[in-house]
Amino acid sequence: MQIENCTAVFKLLPYNKRFSYENFIQLARHGINTEYNPRRFHSIIMRVRHQEYKTTAALIFQSGKVVLTGVPNPALANRMAWRVTKRIQASYKATGNDYSYLKIGVRDLIVTNIVAAYRHPKKLAIEQLYSYLRQRQHITCYYEPTIFPALRFKIKIEGRDGEVSCLCYISGRVILTGLKSQKEIELIFENDILPLLEKFPRL
Repeated sequence: MQIENCTAVFKLLPYNKRFSYENFIQLARHGINTEYNPRRFHSIIMRVRHQEYKTTAALIFQSGKVVLTGVPNPALANRMAWRVTKRIQASYKATGNDYSYLKIGVRDLIVTNIVAAYRHPKKLAIEQLYSYLRQRQHITCYYEPTIFPALRFKIKIEGRDGEVSCLCYISGRVILTGLKSQKEIELIFENDILPLLEKFPRL
């Protein structure tokens, strides 16, 4: 499976500090590639371009929390977090005031979601797979082809809370969301996804 993108979260400020309203508005006004429309959404959105014209969006909250979406892979999460942080520092510097007391940095960075995809060489007998999954008590699955073309089901991960969501298309394309690490991708693909794809080829 190939990682498509991931989501990461980190804190800008130490301890439980928050941006004051004035500091937050200053960032919204002077931020690099930022937009802020509190009537629509209560975070500042900062966009960072990287290779192949792709964009990572940073949602910056007054609490000091930042959510990074569209990060190419987990290995780049730390680099993208620091790019956003340095832009924020530069934005405050542009105001001409001293904001060093805020001690802005990257803290408690964690990857919260990985999206991975796979294209099987054979098409999938999705109706048979749906019937098979419905008979398994520990799997919740949905298939309404008139509403959405993919079979959707969830897989529980041993040893942690939460589930991984899986979309299977007749074409053989599979998309997984809710993953936390490369190890989880490999385990789920080898133990759950690949056996199902090989068991239900479309004839």
